[in-house]
Amino acid sequence: MAWCAEQRRRVRRAALAAVAACVAWPAAAAEDPEVARWFNRHDDAAWRPLAARWPAVKAAMTAPVENLALPLDYHADGRVRARLRAKKAQVFADGMIFAEDVVVELLTAEGGPDGTLTAEGCLFDREARHGYCDGRVTVEKDGDRLKGRGMYFSMAGEYIKIMAECEIRTHRIRNNFGRF
Repeated sequence: MAWCAEQRRRVRRAALAAVAACVAWPAAAAEDPEVARWFNRHDDAAWRPLAARWPAVKAAMTAPVENLALPLDYHADGRVRARLRAKKAQVFADGMIFAEDVVVELLTAEGGPDGTLTAEGCLFDREARHGYCDGRVTVEKDGDRLKGRGMYFSMAGEYIKIMAECEIRTHRIRNNFGRF
């Protein structure tokens, strides 16, 4: 019984420490201008226009192709950097691509696999080299996994922004949170 009580105390302490960290971190981050700059460097102006176009473009998908495979981005030497694979998709005259059941394969400069982006639906602007995904999304790269609902990504800016329900699984942060 003493073991159970000690185990319960440890769990309570860990839970209390986690809650304290969750409460203290935003307050500390709000005071740090470098943290504020980091989180505010990609504003909503990039993805809001794509999100606003989503319903109209989805409704305009009247003649989709099935099992589309199409390069989205290239390395400086001309090799494919990102390849779109979609179960259903339509390419529009203005360069927009609307796709469902999406997998974007990320490739190294040598042509090897570098990661994947998976989404239920995606609207991609080929000219601006960015996209907005709706529904469940997953990004896997170098053994790390990001999951959530809704996502904006920029090939030119080399970043992603998950909109909601974000889950991060990484091996890069040690389990020893007290010693960053």
